[in-house]
Amino acid sequence: MNAKPKKAKNWEELINDGENYAGRGAEFTPLQKALFESIRDKVVLKLQDHFVFTKLMDTEDAGYPVELAKLIAGFEPLDVVTSLIITHNKFNAEALRIITECKVLGTLTYLHLGSNELGDEGARVVAESPMFSEVHTLNLECNGIGPEGAKALAASPYLTKVQSLSLVDNRVGEEGAYAFAGSDTFSNLTYLHLGGNRIKSDDAKRALRESPKLSKVEKLKVF
Repeated sequence: MNAKPKKAKNWEELINDGENYAGRGAEFTPLQKALFESIRDKVVLKLQDHFVFTKLMDTEDAGYPVELAKLIAGFEPLDVVTSLIITHNKFNAEALRIITECKVLGTLTYLHLGSNELGDEGARVVAESPMFSEVHTLNLECNGIGPEGAKALAASPYLTKVQSLSLVDNRVGEEGAYAFAGSDTFSNLTYLHLGGNRIKSDDAKRALRESPKLSKVEKLKVF
């Protein structure tokens, strides 16, 4: 009697079985295995905190974000990733620049870099990278982004397909609000969250609400 064939494993079972890693486990380093285990549904790389790597890297070291970026940038199995989620990982502008210069990642449509340390320079890296030209959902909340970073984003030639933008708990201020209100880049926005950004004046809030450039916005949060 023939043996009953084994049921095929789903993606999560396949990459988390501790030894197979889609048939490539023998060639991966422990760090690469940890990174591989952070892939979801084949196309989502989800690194929600630095604890993923605490046993393998010194995540308290100032150089950790750059080392993490280099790990990602050199890992070929990420070539089909379309959603990149790196949050609570101390990611800074230098680390993000390494990501934008790599040839590994697929065409990204979803980018969530919330709760990191991007600052204005990191916002500028996002704004100036062709890698993000297909992104429709962009989340840069809690990154210390100020007016200059907001102006860079608003003037980006690449972020024109963004439909959902969250900059919650930054500090773009009224300068940033006016930059978004006058932005041709974000003419396709349907959702804009600028809560917790030191936008106090009624004039700045009105400029956002009544901007002809933001005519597609269905949900605006500013407080």
